[in-house]
Amino acid sequence: MVLFKRRQFDQYWTMMKHQFSQSAPDQSRQDAVFGQMRDGILSGVFPAGTRLPATRHLADELSVARQTVVVAYERLAAEGYVTARIGHGTFVTGDLPDARPADRPTAPAVAQPLSRRGAILAAIAVSAAEAVVTPSDHSGVLAPGVPAVEMFPNAAWASCSARVLRAMPRGMTGYPDPQGLPALRQQIAAHLAATRGLIADPERIVVTSGTQQALRVAAELLIDPGDPAWVENPGYIAGRGALLAAGARLVAVPSDADGMDVAAGIALAPQARLALVAPSHATPLGGALPIGRRLALLDWAEQSQAWLLEDDCDSEFRWEGKPLPPLACLNGGGRVIYCGSFSKTLAPALRLGFAVLPENLLQPFLRARTLSDRGPATLSQAVLAEFMAAGLLGPHIRRCRTEYARRREAWLGALTRFCPGLEPLAAPGGLHMVGRLVDGADEMVVCAAARRHGLLVSPLGAYFLGEPKFAGLVMGFAGTPVPRAGEAARDLAAAVAAR
Repeated sequence: MVLFKRRQFDQYWTMMKHQFSQSAPDQSRQDAVFGQMRDGILSGVFPAGTRLPATRHLADELSVARQTVVVAYERLAAEGYVTARIGHGTFVTGDLPDARPADRPTAPAVAQPLSRRGAILAAIAVSAAEAVVTPSDHSGVLAPGVPAVEMFPNAAWASCSARVLRAMPRGMTGYPDPQGLPALRQQIAAHLAATRGLIADPERIVVTSGTQQALRVAAELLIDPGDPAWVENPGYIAGRGALLAAGARLVAVPSDADGMDVAAGIALAPQARLALVAPSHATPLGGALPIGRRLALLDWAEQSQAWLLEDDCDSEFRWEGKPLPPLACLNGGGRVIYCGSFSKTLAPALRLGFAVLPENLLQPFLRARTLSDRGPATLSQAVLAEFMAAGLLGPHIRRCRTEYARRREAWLGALTRFCPGLEPLAAPGGLHMVGRLVDGADEMVVCAAARRHGLLVSPLGAYFLGEPKFAGLVMGFAGTPVPRAGEAARDLAAAVAAR
């Protein structure tokens, strides 16, 4: 037994009383006594076997009620720091280490704490803006692919939320259906039939946490490490990241004003396992596949037994001509996994998307997604289903389309007037456009200068695999109100001059 030694305790005792008197106002006296005694034990001031002061004595020293110290000691005993012996006192337990972990010599840092797979995942780019903005600051003036946050239908969404909450059945508070709320899947099917001409069975629709999850789960199911997969070049960064995470060997297929060059893809990798394609609006150049390339792509997939991941996230916003039908309309979905999202039509924060799957992939897809995610929040799904059932989504999209068309024209006019050093390449659809810089311009210098003006443009080179064909900026216009266009164009001109 180690008896309590007053001399050993004096220095800590003085400090303890001072810290106790300075403890935060919202910290109870019991918590303060417990915390100080625990720290004394862990720091080695009270070695294993030390008998602690009697509760009455400690209470007198700290000017607290004895019951406060009694309860603190009981907590210490409950957590294993001390043991009480009737008639003998309270002792520091004998199986504690000699020093707290922070006081021990630190082990040498591991040069690479990640697994090989973890290191690959940590290095995959998810956004073109990574080099110039912080991860939490990807939305703002000229940020690509971001809708106008002020156009979110707050009042209508609140009314739908209230109706759902009033009628919410008890089962809605449990784990979500891994396939998604049936009511929402039915509404998605009706929406696709009315707006995209795609007849989809609600039983083959899976609600996902945005398009990104649909792409990632599909890639995990369909790709083995090293399998070749076509991606558009330039193309969607986070989409090809999903394929990289699954171990794919990316095949950079040139993308031009007509989207993916299917003939070039066949020449590069005829036996590719999968192709990620945005046939209605390729990122970032905006090309749309003409019917010849669409049919060639479907024929290649059928002949090679390859899969087509169709990303159709912003097809609602078409500025020239009528919206083009999805690939899935042309072959009944046999080789096509159709992926969509409500991030552009409503808000990215909802994290609601969907996939329309061939029947033979449905159950494997559900099992794979459930391993990492039980599914989006049921309440959010129910509110969206109510919003769509009330006929509110269509009018909202039409309002957005009208306003975004105005913003697009205002931005094009402002660029022509105030920023002659940037040649706009206006795409026929989508919420962004590319501006071509003069040859030899440094995109990163321009992007950094634009960031200082509060403009969140992205470097075009980040969308390329390998050497980019030309220097440019990717500019979102949906989040730039018409009155801001002139000022933003002048600021961008100043940034371009910094090249």
